[in-house]
Amino acid sequence: MRIEKDNIVIRSATIEDAVQLNKWWNDGKVMEYVGFPNGTGESLADTEANIKSWEGKLSQLCVIEIDGKAVGELNYGIKGDGTAYPGWKICDFDYQNKGYGTEIIKMLFEFIFTDEEINSLHPIEKIVWDTMIENKRAQHVYEKKIGAKRTGVLKDAWIDQLGNPRSGILYEIGKEEFFASCRRT
Repeated sequence: MRIEKDNIVIRSATIEDAVQLNKWWNDGKVMEYVGFPNGTGESLADTEANIKSWEGKLSQLCVIEIDGKAVGELNYGIKGDGTAYPGWKICDFDYQNKGYGTEIIKMLFEFIFTDEEINSLHPIEKIVWDTMIENKRAQHVYEKKIGAKRTGVLKDAWIDQLGNPRSGILYEIGKEEFFASCRRT
């Protein structure tokens, strides 16, 4: 999988990305907003196995590049019920708060809703994801810039590495709503 727009590329992760992904996943500052304040503690061998586990599937683990530099990662799962389940993060702090997140999400959603291979097997009608309740920046992007709607709160859904209960907010956007919001912006 590979999509490009201007200086942004989203592409399937390869084994060559293992060192960078492993570094991000083990960095507590990078992983804090996805609930791993101490990082994941994953070995390089486990990261390599993780990358290999995505090969040949509709669902993908991807690297985000801006101006040819790896700056983040995303993944998406495709379910047979017409729903896709993505997750993403810009891991390089120098690229946060610059509007890239909104563009990356729009690129990804347009791809998921229109990709012939995905939609010939599992026509996607909606995309569902969540974010940590503390991640106010993300909530602003989802609600104000993407046009997504909150569909629920996962109160104290799990306990993080530090023993703190963590809550999340569920979001959803349908295919028609997504394309209507793109026409307005």
